[in-house]
Amino acid sequence: MPTTFSIPVPPSAASRDAENETREKLIAVAGTLFALHGYRGVSVRAIAAAAGVNWSLVGYYFRGKEGLLFEVYRRQCEAIKAERSQLLKAAKAESQPPQLEKVIEVFVLPALSVVQPQAGGASFSRLCVMLAAENSKLLDRLAKNFNASDVALIDALCECLPALSRDEVFWRFHYMIGAIYYTAMDPERIKDLSKGRCDPANVSENAKRLIPFLAAGFRAPASLPPVTAPGKKKRTARRRVT
Repeated sequence: MPTTFSIPVPPSAASRDAENETREKLIAVAGTLFALHGYRGVSVRAIAAAAGVNWSLVGYYFRGKEGLLFEVYRRQCEAIKAERSQLLKAAKAESQPPQLEKVIEVFVLPALSVVQPQAGGASFSRLCVMLAAENSKLLDRLAKNFNASDVALIDALCECLPALSRDEVFWRFHYMIGAIYYTAMDPERIKDLSKGRCDPANVSENAKRLIPFLAAGFRAPASLPPVTAPGKKKRTARRRVT
């Protein structure tokens, strides 16, 4: 008898749409659950149950829970990076070197915007805080998504602040990230203390106060000398003998 071969049938448009819908549902549900309970506090079965799909699909589409987390994080990163890139180009087009406040705004505005619940950003901000609290190594791996865009911002900050060493700018950039994280982590704290007069969820009001505060910090004179790279000895001027 002649050998027969079955020809694989390509998935129909309806089948592809159904798969995409399932993937998107898992990403949306996982983003919310990870933000509420952390990475460790959510099981694959809990995500699948909330999405109304079979738990094995998490492995099929994302190779497991960690792969799903990476996709949730990457999606949010791409939107923030795109906005920052556009804002940085605009800031550089206005002046060379760009104004310090404008460069800080490039970092701050997209970060503050994701605190807004209607954009789904509050979940992303809280996700970052939860991951930092429970698994800094995992967050470090995820945060590498921002490395290229962060370096571009640090380059622009160095242009604005020629009197500071690059290491000093790195430190101050680090402190700026901390200010954003705390704003996202506990916005209710300042609302409670101020009896509702200060609301971090108001992006415009928040930015008007935060950007000048950060700019003053960046403009402060360096308090420490530049750090010598590991393995290198700091050069000292030799005294001439005449």
